[in-house]
Formats: sequence, C-alpha cells, structure tokens
Amino acid sequence: MATEIPMPDRLERFLADVEPDLKATVVSYRPISGGYSRITAVADIRAADGGEQTLIVRSDPPGGEGVFQSERDREWDLLQALWDDHTIEIPRPRWYDASGDVLGSKTIIMDHVTGTPLQLTLGPDVDLAGARKIFLGVADQLRNTPLDAMPQVMERPADWDSYIDSAIDIYAKAEQELTDSSPIIRYVSAWLRANKPQPVPLSVVHGDFQPGNILVADDHPPVVIDWEFTRIGDPREDVGYYSGSPLPNSMYTADPEAFLAEYRALTGFTEEQVNPQVMEYFFILGMAELYVQMMQGADGLSRGQGKGIMTTFLINSLCYFQERYLDICSR
Repeated sequence: MATEIPMPDRLERFLADVEPDLKATVVSYRPISGGYSRITAVADIRAADGGEQTLIVRSDPPGGEGVFQSERDREWDLLQALWDDHTIEIPRPRWYDASGDVLGSKTIIMDHVTGTPLQLTLGPDVDLAGARKIFLGVADQLRNTPLDAMPQVMERPADWDSYIDSAIDIYAKAEQELTDSSPIIRYVSAWLRANKPQPVPLSVVHGDFQPGNILVADDHPPVVIDWEFTRIGDPREDVGYYSGSPLPNSMYTADPEAFLAEYRALTGFTEEQVNPQVMEYFFILGMAELYVQMMQGADGLSRGQGKGIMTTFLINSLCYFQERYLDICSR
C-alpha cells in the first residue's frame, strides 16, 4: 500500500513548483477550525534567505465530503478580482492548485491576516454600537464594490425581478429533487413570491455575511474572509441573513431600530425598502442556498449517506430554520 504523503511535504513541493526562487521550507502546519465546508490550515514557511511567512491553506475535502458544496475555481477568480479592485479588504490570494494533483484536492493559498473575528468581540457587556458601525460599514463596502470588477464567470442577473425569482426557485427546485416532499418549502416559496419588497440596485452579496467572517485589528481595516457563496444579488440579503442569525449577542436583535436606521443612512435606502419585515424576507431569501444544502444533506442521511459528527449540526439547523420560516410566513 502506498504511503500517504504528509500535507507539509506536499505544500513544500507545491511551493517549489510555483515559486522556485523562494526555496521554502514548511516550519509548521496546523489545521484550524472554521467553516464547515473546507479543510483549513495555517502554515508557517521559511525562505532560503531566512524570511518567514504565514499562510492560510484552504482545501476541498477529499471525495467531496464537505457539508456545503461550492466551487474553488470560481472562488479563486473572485478573490483575485476583489484583491485587484480593493474596495473591500481581503487576505491576499497567493497561489492555487487548480487540479489538486500536488496538494490532494483543489487548494487556495492566501496570506494569513492577524485579527480577531468580530463575533468574538461581542461580549455581553460590550457596547455594540462600535461593532455595528464596523459590520454595516463592511456591508456598504460590499454594496459599493463595482460589478464591472467582478469575474466574467460570475452570473449577472438581467434585472431585480428575475434575480428574486431565480433565488426563490432555489427552494422550489430543491424540493422537487428530495426523496420526500417538503410542504414547508412549498409554503415558504409561495410566501416569498407573494410578498416581494420594493427593489433596490443589485450588488455584490457575500453570501455568508456574519461577524465571524470579519477580522478586526487595531493596525488595519476590517478584513473579510470566506467568499465561497458570493454572488451578484440584492444587498439586503446579507443584512437580512444576519438579522435572523442564532449567533449570541446579535447586533441586530439588541436594537433593530438603531441597526436599520444606520443601514438606511449608509445606503440611502428608504424605510419602505429597509424595515424589520423586509429583513425577515431577506433572511429567508438570503438563506436559500445554505438551507437547500442542509436539506440535501439531511435527505442524504435518510438514504444512508452519513455526515459523521456534522449530522447533529444538520438536523439541529434544519429544525431551527424551519421554525423561524414558519413563524415569519404565518403572520
């Protein structure tokens, strides 16, 4: 039986191919916790001249076993475009193993950024106004990121109505493909079609916009990570997605009026375009892709396709979001 090559050795081989003058040695390599869909590690490397760098290594799980599915090719193109545009701060993308031949699966390598996830600063006794300013400031940077700067492979909706319809269709199409029917999803899809809010201009949508994906530090602006679900859509999807988050010490639930007033002041949106009911609408719509993947994962469980320790996460998450959906749609 062939011996599996350790990841640090694979990384050294990869760096020797893409940056031979660096003559890099991997000093340390340690997996870190984070998202549920990718394998992430921190690698410290030392060049032949003694210079040291810290890198983030973000890989597809072998065999497509991640809880959520997304495309690394698309993410790599997006990261390069965001870095070149620089409207919003991200870790510098460095290299990409597009085939996975060297690193074992498709792998993005980027600079490590020192910072604390904004979520970890939201203690029970903290004044949330400062954190809210950071969070909504980043949301507005996303809204103002030029669409022309985004990769050509990123789908550009024809108009607001067709985009909203296509987002609702994510739910409807997924329900048709499940082993068992889902009356809840049919009900929610019908509610979304019947209660469309006033439109706003389409923009870049992060797709998993929550304070755990914003790194803050005293010596640099906020840095945004985890771009795998980014798309062009309605900017209210990002803030709506967060408004219904179960994360503790929510900047939204602590003071929805102040949160939405500040968001309207930044964006120029009207109260008809941004209010608590609109946030609930975009909580459901902004969750579409992730919720559908949770449903598909649970459907796979019913057919014996186990997800290991993440089984509990899938079932608990589905129960939570179904309860929230029904509460919103039945009012």
